[in-house]
Amino acid sequence: FLLSLMDPGDTEDPIRRQVVPSPLELEDPGMEDPLAEDAHSPFPGAVHRYDNRLLVVTTNRCALHCRYCFRKRNWRRPLFFFSWWMELEAYLKNNPQVEDLLISGGDPFLLPLEMLEKLLSLARSVETLKVIRIGTRVPVALPSRVDGELLRVLDGYTPLWICLHVNHPRELTEEMARAVESLSRVGCSLVSQTVLLRGVNDSRETLAELFMDLLSLGVKPYYLFQCDPAPGTAHFRVSADEGRDIMKSLWGRVSGLAYPHYAMDLPGGGGKVLL
Repeated sequence: FLLSLMDPGDTEDPIRRQVVPSPLELEDPGMEDPLAEDAHSPFPGAVHRYDNRLLVVTTNRCALHCRYCFRKRNWRRPLFFFSWWMELEAYLKNNPQVEDLLISGGDPFLLPLEMLEKLLSLARSVETLKVIRIGTRVPVALPSRVDGELLRVLDGYTPLWICLHVNHPRELTEEMARAVESLSRVGCSLVSQTVLLRGVNDSRETLAELFMDLLSLGVKPYYLFQCDPAPGTAHFRVSADEGRDIMKSLWGRVSGLAYPHYAMDLPGGGGKVLL
């Protein structure tokens, strides 16, 4: 779906740059695990970096392979789905300080629906959990997946926070808008996460349009992230100084509600820091 938005004759098209492999990727070895997730994994599929938050990597299936992905190492693995149910339940119950569960991937919206429902049911059974988040790019990249069956599953476990991965205004299609409206209708709250990418969205005008258009759809821009130093991503990276200049130029130009946190994940597992 997202490829249909691309201008096939423009090698610098912002959609194309995100999803079509480039020879430039061969020039940068990068870091296999730039966020050191494996070092913070108490059991397979889990990452516990912050005391009150647990992340679960539920699958390596995505609607597309973003070329700047910091979990590229999972692309080489055979297709997998989360299967450590007893470990997850025991870990949550033995660590009552964990109040926030982030369901990630890959893309959790591409899990078999019975598996997604099992995961949400398990999470809801843990009384100490206060927040359940799902990180997804599906409403942007494959909006047809947000259908009646998926909405039925989500509707049974709201309130849920849906974190959308969106990088460019052209990704905000009519189909995406309908998917967002449907998610809101069943009780999901929506925020967005954007990666600052050279040649895609590294301008005041592009980000201002993106953030204001997201807000108009009922999606709160939450984070603008520095591109992580995963393999083959050097040509995407914008310096922190450039990023700060862009963010300063947005202040007063967009609604305060449309102004996200600008942050980076410190290489080696140091966690998020605001820039």
